[in-house]
Amino acid sequence: MTRTVIESVINEFLDSKKPEVLAISGQWGVGKTYALREMVRDYDGGNSLAWYSYISVFGAKSIGDVRSMILVKIRPFPVKKSKVGEAIEETEAIFAKGRGGAFYKAAMAWLEKVPYGGKHVTVLLETVATSLIRKTVVCIDDIERLGSGITMDELMGLVSELKVESQCKIILLFNEEQLGDRAEQYEQASEKVVDKKLTFVTTASEAIDLGLPADTPLREFVVPCIEKLDISNIRTVQRIANGLRAIHSVIPNCSDAVKKQAAIAVAVFAGSLYERGIGFPDPEEVISYNWYSTAMGVGKDNITESWRERLHACEFLSCDQFDNEVLNVLRNGYVHGSELTTYAEELDKVADRSRLDGVFTEAWNTFHNRVDGTAEELMRKFVDAVEVAATVISPLNLNSTVKLLRELGFSAEADNVIDKYVELNAGRTGLFKIDDSPFSKDIDDETLRQRFATVVTKEEGPLDLATAAEILVKEQRWDERMQAALLNASAEDYVALIKDNQGDGMQPLIDMFYRSASFRGQETSPIAATMTAALEKIAKESKLNELRAKRWRK
Repeated sequence: MTRTVIESVINEFLDSKKPEVLAISGQWGVGKTYALREMVRDYDGGNSLAWYSYISVFGAKSIGDVRSMILVKIRPFPVKKSKVGEAIEETEAIFAKGRGGAFYKAAMAWLEKVPYGGKHVTVLLETVATSLIRKTVVCIDDIERLGSGITMDELMGLVSELKVESQCKIILLFNEEQLGDRAEQYEQASEKVVDKKLTFVTTASEAIDLGLPADTPLREFVVPCIEKLDISNIRTVQRIANGLRAIHSVIPNCSDAVKKQAAIAVAVFAGSLYERGIGFPDPEEVISYNWYSTAMGVGKDNITESWRERLHACEFLSCDQFDNEVLNVLRNGYVHGSELTTYAEELDKVADRSRLDGVFTEAWNTFHNRVDGTAEELMRKFVDAVEVAATVISPLNLNSTVKLLRELGFSAEADNVIDKYVELNAGRTGLFKIDDSPFSKDIDDETLRQRFATVVTKEEGPLDLATAAEILVKEQRWDERMQAALLNASAEDYVALIKDNQGDGMQPLIDMFYRSASFRGQETSPIAATMTAALEKIAKESKLNELRAKRWRK
């Protein structure tokens, strides 16, 4: 059902004095409440009831709470196009002169003691509320979030009472998917009570119109992405708008290429954070997904084909550190302390980035989308692409390229590609610190890892044994520069380090050294032998240490 039809049905419902019940269901964030309030505000017909009351029953403790809230929220209808305060004053004046004059004054005096869903709703309000609610358009929102003290049968009983005895028109707003255990009760009761049912839906274009103001930064880049991802939840689109404002504040002078990448990342990760209900992949799945490496079986790929197509339509083929930092900003809700500016500046250092991205992607398209040509021709295309576009290729995508070349039987060319990549990215030490990257576990070509570690060691120097141990124990991660530090250390070095770390940290340190011996297979296995030799030296110092060392050996 289109939004135009939905609005027509609601307006027709408002423009009638006939007592009846309209149930409007829809997912959270599609704009049910917003749309209804807009229609109520703009309604100017002459056939409606004279009063209107909107309440949310979120957390209401008793049916008395609900009756009282309806009463104290009653306003004239159609709504006056004046200030809200003036409208309330006029309501009070009209109501006070009518049949509830004396009661109304008393109720207003007690009003501050009637907190929303609170514990002190007065008996006075509960007792006479229903008799004072007459011929009113009553909107009851958030039915799926009723307090535990109210059953669905009680609420629907009140709705029936308002319709039949009080000659009211009632609009029910709720998310049917979230009714839970109350769903069956609602279905049974609605057959007798509800006259009309609507399922409220919003298209992506409508959500953009309502949730993404015209002055939102980077709007021109994000709109196509929201539409292709089919994000129709207004709240999610509003979060996208907030994310764009925050991120644009730290990259206002960056190139359009970087701004476009930021906008795409905001839309994709907002979807992954807030649109799981429509099947959107979670953030970890999005981070792990890489179009270039999918065919090589590198990393995890739990994303379905339909979602891959949506991501590709948004030009989201893989995630780099800049994209990952966008996700962090969205999760945290602020940009302070983020490295977004640093990563954006790194991206902007590469001139003609879009063209270079295209060169590399075209080489992969030849592999993914064709069945002609020879392996040697494909190899040459990849080699040429790296020589031209090395500055825009991520280590993860280089890893995929190298693995493909090796599988095709071109290991020598794969090694040369790694060397060329290192040569063309000279000076970008951070690029080669793959152990600090969220994608480290998916970069699994050993030659590539060792070559990058050599570059970092040359630029920053080798790690000493104490530093390597601290990273292992405290940060629980492997750094390629550790290998040389752990392998080159002597048994005496290990003894000294153990003695420097006596206390609660000593046993975890010994355990981690033995574990590190298996990190790189035969290359790192000698670490275990050196560790055992160190413990043997400690054991020889005394009978007591001999007993202790027996427990520590692996």
